[in-house]
Amino acid sequence: MKKILLAPILLLDSLLDRICALLAALTLAQFPQYLAQYLQRLGGHVDEAARNIEKYREVAKEVGKTLEQYVQHLLASKDLAVFRTGQKIGADIERYDQLAGALKDLTSAPAYKKLFIFITNVDWDIARATWERFTPGLPLTLEGAIYAAAGIVIGMTAYFCVSRLIVLIVKKIAARDREPVTPPVSYN
Repeated sequence: MKKILLAPILLLDSLLDRICALLAALTLAQFPQYLAQYLQRLGGHVDEAARNIEKYREVAKEVGKTLEQYVQHLLASKDLAVFRTGQKIGADIERYDQLAGALKDLTSAPAYKKLFIFITNVDWDIARATWERFTPGLPLTLEGAIYAAAGIVIGMTAYFCVSRLIVLIVKKIAARDREPVTPPVSYN
């Protein structure tokens, strides 16, 4: 009789286990798709920054200086507008170096390292803009399969941990309800 009563619960448990694994697999398989779209945007930012720096380099050459000398000349100025322009150009060069380095690291990394490199080098403005325009897809690549497999493992593990925690809580509550209540002792 107990087996008959437990059958629907076991069926539901088995079904929820598979649903969690599938959802986690589909979610994690989106990372290569998201990364491809992020790289597209990152590459565009790198190209734009490179074009701006090339324009600064041309101006520096016109005044007979290297770009670095030109920036130092601007930063040495007592004129606040000129000084701020030097700061802006210096910040643009620094941003280009950062973005170009992140792009190189991400494009040259093996599949299993890309998630970690992405996390350590992410530009949050670009990541947010990518997310706002993100188009989900199912990448039919080895990398997509690897992330999907990792999602299955993570989903099943998460479901196992949560379901076992619920079982422990229910057992604890049931055990507490079964404890005999001793009436208070009266000393009259």
